[in-house]
Amino acid sequence: MDRNAERLVVVCSIHSHRVVTTVVHLHPGGSEEAIAHKAVECPWAELSDKSRREALGESVRLAAESAGVEVHSLFISRSDPSFASRPEVGWVDYGEEVVIDAGQREWALRKAREKATAADSEVIDALPVRWTVRGNAGAEREVEDPVGETGRQLTCHALVITARRGYRAELAALARTFGWELDGVIAQPVALYRGMASSLFKAGTTIVLDCGGRHTTVLVRVKQQLLHLATHEFGGDDLTRRIGEALDLGQEDAEKLKRQVDIGSIGNAPQLAGQQVIWADLQAQDLHRQRAARIAHEAVTTFFSDLARELRESGHLGQKGHVHLVGRAAGLAGMPKVVHEIFELPVILGTGDKQRNPGDEMDNLLNLGQIRVAAQARRDHLLTQGASLVHRAGGLWAWLVQRFE
Repeated sequence: MDRNAERLVVVCSIHSHRVVTTVVHLHPGGSEEAIAHKAVECPWAELSDKSRREALGESVRLAAESAGVEVHSLFISRSDPSFASRPEVGWVDYGEEVVIDAGQREWALRKAREKATAADSEVIDALPVRWTVRGNAGAEREVEDPVGETGRQLTCHALVITARRGYRAELAALARTFGWELDGVIAQPVALYRGMASSLFKAGTTIVLDCGGRHTTVLVRVKQQLLHLATHEFGGDDLTRRIGEALDLGQEDAEKLKRQVDIGSIGNAPQLAGQQVIWADLQAQDLHRQRAARIAHEAVTTFFSDLARELRESGHLGQKGHVHLVGRAAGLAGMPKVVHEIFELPVILGTGDKQRNPGDEMDNLLNLGQIRVAAQARRDHLLTQGASLVHRAGGLWAWLVQRFE
């Protein structure tokens, strides 16, 4: 393959039910091209360490063979319930007015990123939310991108993304079992946001709820600025488990039953207490659906009511805005109605494309976002370092791991 190794990026995304690897070529003009995309279906959470390595290795091998490259390093993206965020500020005073370059922009972002964090957490990413530049006259102005601006002080208002301590080391160790270096980790909520940001409303408050199999992530954007991100340990698999336990069903039967229920019908269902009901006339399957719907409705309502209360108390949920529902569990019948009643905001499935299943659309948005995050990280490195990367037999060169380990 006659593509420069410095412009090849490999991204491996680990999900609850599959492992996906994408090989990307970065064009000099600023666009990206996915030249290979391979998935291996597997119940990741249920696998042994050996089986996880086999699934990861098979996904990367298939993508590498398809792209005609030898992998030496890669980005890894994996969800985790410990993802959280906090606002931070980093600033640099140059002493006199200068023309700000990419390296100086990176330094201000790094100052925000390197603020002290709790002993049990580590910084995964830092997203610039707002840039301000101050000149000799003392006036401070907000700019979209500080590169090329003239000023004596640059301030970066950033959203710092954290995870439990050891998260990065686990992924680095997983990569090293194959002899790969870890280019960096990509928080899946950040990738999702990057993938769908252009489809969100420009004005007002937008809440994105990613309802996955094992985790639910909430993103809050106000006036095109991401202000809050958090992942919670609750998802569609929890509904399956609760239905199975209550109705004494196996995992497969409970999952099938969950997909048949409409949790939006529970609130308006007639109350049967005190009425004569001829249960013999009801088929057992219909009775199971009713009970399963109530179980799922109770779990979903409890979780999202607590989440909405937390967002209101923190000032992230107002009376105007929109909620976007994405992810596998977002396709559960009645979910939009329940979320609307709790958040009291209009609810949109996915990006609003009625022709697409929100779960399938989620896969595309996440993959697009992961490509964008990895591509930006690589380009930022090339720009700020200004040095040629070493070619490795048509493969990739690890460059980011030294900065973060």
